[in-house]
Amino acid sequence: MKYHFLGTFCTLMTVLSITAIARAEVNTSVPAEEPQQTEQDSMPKTAPSAPPIVMSSSEKSIFDRVNQYRQSQNLPPLTIDPIISAQAKAHSEKMARVGKIGHEGFNDRVQSVSKEIVYRSASENVGYNMGYDRPEAIVVQDWIDSPGHQKNMVGRYDLTGIGSFKNARGETYFTQIFIRKAWYVKDAD
Repeated sequence: MKYHFLGTFCTLMTVLSITAIARAEVNTSVPAEEPQQTEQDSMPKTAPSAPPIVMSSSEKSIFDRVNQYRQSQNLPPLTIDPIISAQAKAHSEKMARVGKIGHEGFNDRVQSVSKEIVYRSASENVGYNMGYDRPEAIVVQDWIDSPGHQKNMVGRYDLTGIGSFKNARGETYFTQIFIRKAWYVKDAD
């Protein structure tokens, strides 16, 4: 395993070139208008044969915003996956409970996902903020403005999982895990 530390938050490089970038606070402005969507556009695309996923409005907003950004970069949209989302949600809740942002346990989250999904690469974006009406808009814009986060957002991934959790102090924590599925078992090497 390789570990690289950048700034006050660490970038974790692990097996299969896993990239993880964290940034603690978000201080960007909220976009003035929301894009109009049809009802069909607002339904998240789920992985084939996966059960429907239940997403909070915050998680759905992140999913939609990240896919809109990817499409603006001429990239295919990500597919939401309930297995990956469960890991992301659990991590956001853990960060919110301890009041600390980070990627601790990332290898364990990916290992858990790998029990159900053969993958080629994985990365994770985390964030937190408080005091905003639409914290998901803030965190996605911050990820776009951050080179490491943005690299994850436009990476060669096809699956994602998103989790958010607001603690009693009013801090909202976010986790988005990106997975590039290995379509052939031999790709997992």
